Amino acid sequence: MYGRYQSFNMKNIILLVMVAIGFWWLQYGAEEEQQQKKSQAHEQIVDSFKSIRNNFTGSPSNNSALVGATPVRRAQSENLDKVQVYGEGKVMKTLPDDNKGVRHQRFILNTDDGTLLVVHNIDLAPRLDGLQRGDKVAFTGEYISNKRGGLIHWTHHDPSHRHADGWLLYQGKRYQ
Repeated sequence: MYGRYQSFNMKNIILLVMVAIGFWWLQYGAEEEQQQKKSQAHEQIVDSFKSIRNNFTGSPSNNSALVGATPVRRAQSENLDKVQVYGEGKVMKTLPDDNKGVRHQRFILNTDDGTLLVVHNIDLAPRLDGLQRGDKVAFTGEYISNKRGGLIHWTHHDPSHRHADGWLLYQGKRYQ
């Protein structure tokens, strides 16, 4: 009888230990897991900013996403047309979406060398919600020359893989 009582006690002790571990994990383990996720998110943000810095301070040939792309400054100054470009600017004005046919979000960027109309396909890529005057946007896409400074489109991936993928970078998030 003593052996059975001892076995019953051992089962209760094991159960209590397991419950205690569960409570401990709920209180401290989940908090630690959340801190770890925050730390990973922080590392991803830091890596993104390093990548952005390299995109615009390093040679385009060092980054496969920008291989063959021309700085927008050069495209504007040399009046190039239908070339893949990269650059950044501040939003000068947001325009109403173009909802005829394929939908596009439109805004005007002020770059160091002039203005650009950005025409971003929101049927293929997410829109830049909350975009407003003064916000900084980096980009890669196809440049079309015009008298007002030029137009950038193809700021998204090409599902057919027939055109170079473009993107917009806004508030640390890549839209493509």
